[in-house]
Amino acid sequence: MAGLELTPNGNLVKPCRSSHDLRSDHNSRLLKECSLQQLNEDELFLLLLLNDPALLPEVCVHYNKGSGPHGCCSFQGDCTKVHLCQHFVQGDCIFGKKCKRLHAVDEHGRHMLEERGLSCDIIHNLPSIYSNIHQLRAASTSTTSMDIVPEPSHSLEICLHFFRNRCKFQDSCLQVHFHLPYKWEVLDGSTWTELQNIEDIERDFCDPSRTESAGVQTIDFITMTRGMQPVRRLSTVSSVKKPLYYTLTTKWLWYYKGDHGNWVEYGELDEKLRSTSETSCTLEKKYLSDRRAKVRVVKGYREYIISFKDMYQRNHKHNTKRKVRRRPRFVSREEVERQVPVLGSQM
Repeated sequence: MAGLELTPNGNLVKPCRSSHDLRSDHNSRLLKECSLQQLNEDELFLLLLLNDPALLPEVCVHYNKGSGPHGCCSFQGDCTKVHLCQHFVQGDCIFGKKCKRLHAVDEHGRHMLEERGLSCDIIHNLPSIYSNIHQLRAASTSTTSMDIVPEPSHSLEICLHFFRNRCKFQDSCLQVHFHLPYKWEVLDGSTWTELQNIEDIERDFCDPSRTESAGVQTIDFITMTRGMQPVRRLSTVSSVKKPLYYTLTTKWLWYYKGDHGNWVEYGELDEKLRSTSETSCTLEKKYLSDRRAKVRVVKGYREYIISFKDMYQRNHKHNTKRKVRRRPRFVSREEVERQVPVLGSQM
């Protein structure tokens, strides 16, 4: 998205020399290349904010120190940074409604941000956007900086032992107890809330050709948002991290986009009966080992490089690239009941 000719702020004293037209030839070409041409203006701005936090106003660190209504911020009501509870946007504020710091943008902050060109919807959802960025950063660095990033107090993994009533920790378990191996949630203010029709959402998500869910309130699988609200998917541990006899682990499948717009799973035969040297299983193991790695893959006489960072497969000799997607195998409620008959009557 770095090539978009947009400014983060439209209210400039001098005429802005950068394009404000999302549908200019340059922007349209880039959006189509990234499969983002279907997003509207608000959705694109949200995606830019999530991927480039430099576009966001900073949270005032001085406001979060000291006592008093403005902490130790010397600018107080004239501060150009956002006055929000840092722990709240990081998801670890222990005081809740009793916190002396703001958990939402106040009237002064709203006026300041409106003058800087932010829409009312983005301002309203700013705490959620900060929180989502924090989680994305933590997820992207967890595999390379395990000694730096602290472990969260609660895991986003669904407990495998719960399915068979064998979780010895019960309510004290740090993992999520849920009756399916996946769960979809939307951030409503400061609370993650379970979405309705999660089996239908999951079925759509498992289809690599889909970029959004069906229904009235669609979920964008590229930005992981519903409108302006961040969305997340919880699931059981990846199947490659457990022995084969474990049931209801998440089997992740890896696909590349074929010559005719179809999606082909790695390791499977394409329309010309050719297969790749890497399979979904081997790619998943390498991805979990290093989510920024580049992997060499061979198909026929051609060699490609898969980049986990931007999810593209490239052929440098012919200067071509294909999209890559990682999606889970769909597991229905009925399949869960067949695999775990003890819990079947309780679901």
